[in-house]
Amino acid sequence: MFNDTSVEQNTMRNVLNKLMQISFPYIIIVSVVGICGNFLTIIMLSTKSVSKNFNNCTLIALALTDLLFNFTLVSRCINDLTQSNHAQLCRLLSFLSHLAELLSACFTVHFTIQRFIAVKFPLSVFIERKNHFLHYFILTLFISFGISYCSLLVTKTHYDNCQEELHLNWFLSDALSSFVIPFTIIAILNLLIIFHLRKTCQNNQQFSYIKRSKKNLLPSNSKRKSIISFDSISQAKLSETTTVPMIKISNIQLSANEETKDNFLTVGVTAHRTASIRSTTRSHAQSHRVTRMLILVSTCFLLLNAPAHICSISLKIYTIKKSQLINNNIQKYINLLNNSNGTISTIIENPNFIYTKSMISRESQSIINLNFFHIFYTIVIVTLHISYLSYSINFFLYSFCGMKFRRELIRYLSRYRKYQRQIQTSRIISG
Repeated sequence: MFNDTSVEQNTMRNVLNKLMQISFPYIIIVSVVGICGNFLTIIMLSTKSVSKNFNNCTLIALALTDLLFNFTLVSRCINDLTQSNHAQLCRLLSFLSHLAELLSACFTVHFTIQRFIAVKFPLSVFIERKNHFLHYFILTLFISFGISYCSLLVTKTHYDNCQEELHLNWFLSDALSSFVIPFTIIAILNLLIIFHLRKTCQNNQQFSYIKRSKKNLLPSNSKRKSIISFDSISQAKLSETTTVPMIKISNIQLSANEETKDNFLTVGVTAHRTASIRSTTRSHAQSHRVTRMLILVSTCFLLLNAPAHICSISLKIYTIKKSQLINNNIQKYINLLNNSNGTISTIIENPNFIYTKSMISRESQSIINLNFFHIFYTIVIVTLHISYLSYSINFFLYSFCGMKFRRELIRYLSRYRKYQRQIQTSRIISG
């Protein structure tokens, strides 16, 4: 039995060592991709063609926080490889990682609320485009809250070999502020947006069906009206030709001029209406595309970050419960020693004492299930590495789902290639 447990423990240790060996190149690759992607995202979202019909300050702030998180990851890897473990550097890295994580959740909540308001109240988009001060004020509030909260958290946290040990109160507050509250808001608003979009699509289909049925009924009625009007006009013409031919000619000229004016006005009105309808349909289609893209961004943020937070919270609850049980067993052992009378030799030789001691050791061994703990810890490490992807994936989501973003990115890359070719040709000529 002992050999089996030792073999299992050795295998789990080997698995953890392999994960630690893989984690360093994985983090470096993900961080470098994230740094390049977020840097390009900031450049693309800052252009006028992309930010013309949409306020991109929240998405730019989100890209900046993701960039900060990726830089912090690279710095942490370098610190772990060099094993410097300076106290101030560890606190700084912990502060930056907590700040980027909190601000990323806050900014995702912000643009999700923006899209919900834009979908539910479409006219509010025109007000938001003109009123940029409100968005900047909300962003500054988030940043000031994040800096003050994370600075307090870092000062109240104990660090051992650059590994933080959060107290229970700070751990709960961090879980609420960076996971429970923002993730609940994002999930609820995304569901409401999806339900509202489905409802509007169904209503539009019903409206288009009614409009088609009305158009199909219009030609038969117009034909009947034209036949009746033609008969009445022909009868009037016959009566007028017998009496006054000169008045007829003048009336025909006036009616022809009036008809041409009316036709010109109707054509102008219909052209203006069709142009306005096309512009509104384009704006609605663009709004729906932006909404789908941002729903995808926030959903990926939820799916990639939620497992790591859930596993870390579960591991914290598990360790707290087990530590309480172990402390209770230790207290039993201490009480047994204190309550027993006699010297140490008589206490050890007492059969009741030996029996209770063996029972306490068995209970403590059953409490500390090392294999389960190692498996749980491995799952936490894997989910934590998966969550790092959420700080590097937004560039690819914007590229695949955003038409304007993709078009502007292709233009930027083509200009960059032309610039590189010009530099090469100038070097060849000068050389």
